[in-house]
Amino acid sequence: LFTDQEYMRALVHRSLELMQTEFETNTWKACWAQVVEGESPSTVALRLGMTENAVYLAKSRVLRRLRDELDGLMD
Repeated sequence: LFTDQEYMRALVHRSLELMQTEFETNTWKACWAQVVEGESPSTVALRLGMTENAVYLAKSRVLRRLRDELDGLMD
């Protein structure tokens, strides 16, 4: 049986796997680099050839979609 923490982790992981195909590659990479890898938005922007603002927006879009996907499942 899963503990609550293990369940949440598995749920988020699976949701992210399913959602990845919904975003353009650079949008996904920009969010992942900031959230998971801890890179600064300026570093991500330089590496991906995006503006820093585009990097912030990419993160926002992906995380908003994740919150929508998990709404009600993580209560």
